[in-house]
Amino acid sequence: MSGSATQPAAKAPVFWECPACNYLSGDASFASAGSPCPGCGSTSGPRRQFPPDSQRLLDTRIRAYYSDREWQISVILAAALLEALLEDILDRIMAAHGADVAIRGTLLDSVRAIGTRISRLFPDLTGMEFEDAASEAGHRDFPKRWRKVRTIRNAFIHDTPYRDVEGTLDAGTATESMLLLDTAYDLFVAINNKFVADGREHRNEPAHIALHGGAVDEEAPHGAVGP
Repeated sequence: MSGSATQPAAKAPVFWECPACNYLSGDASFASAGSPCPGCGSTSGPRRQFPPDSQRLLDTRIRAYYSDREWQISVILAAALLEALLEDILDRIMAAHGADVAIRGTLLDSVRAIGTRISRLFPDLTGMEFEDAASEAGHRDFPKRWRKVRTIRNAFIHDTPYRDVEGTLDAGTATESMLLLDTAYDLFVAINNKFVADGREHRNEPAHIALHGGAVDEEAPHGAVGP
């Protein structure tokens, strides 16, 4: 498993968010209110930081475990943070469509499995497959690489049915998990700016959300039925 980078970054990147349209930018000059937002032109402030403090703290701890060669812990925690980032972007997209907190919480609670969120909820909300969104952002292999790490993580946590890959939760998988986390921030920003900041024009349109039931999900334990 490999991406364009070969070594993880020392720390998470810093982006700044426009409070008017939720556009995210890594340009340091954007941190100060007064500089026009590339998304909407607003100069309002204050500009919020992304990732937020809670996620940045977790990211720092994950990188510390990785530096200490705690491969298993770093993979499990990195996978958890990746899933939290996905939940955050889905929540943002729903908010851009005008869904209130109660509706967003109910829907996310109804669709807990990561595989279902990627393959069904994301396309229902955006009209675009997650793989296509990743490719458009320049990270075409991200979904496949992430799916492989999730499979290995699941093999370690669940005694079955992934015994054939259980032994691969090693230094290589830990490095790959960190590289995926580095990529995920850039991908999150690209998706945010396309479907949240640029999606403001669609806020008066109903989100086309279809809750599919009864399907076996790739993330569910063996024999379980996904939501």
